[in-house]
Amino acid sequence: MQRSINILLGSVLATVSLTIPVVLMIGMITGKHIVLGLDGEEAVMLMVTLLVGILTFASGRTNVLQGAVHILLFLAYVMLIFD
Repeated sequence: MQRSINILLGSVLATVSLTIPVVLMIGMITGKHIVLGLDGEEAVMLMVTLLVGILTFASGRTNVLQGAVHILLFLAYVMLIFD
């Protein structure tokens, strides 16, 4: 469990501290206006995903049902992308 959480936190750190500033710098160099925002549906999916993640990692142990909920959230997000 600890290894999984460390990988998760490393990925988040890399995304926030590297990807977003690079995208903003490229936008400034090219003169494009970059909007880092979410639509209403995406904001709800983000909040639900964060809530499920907190509930999953709070206990220290996971089970198949919690993994299935994460997979269903992912599939719902993919459906919203193509809708």
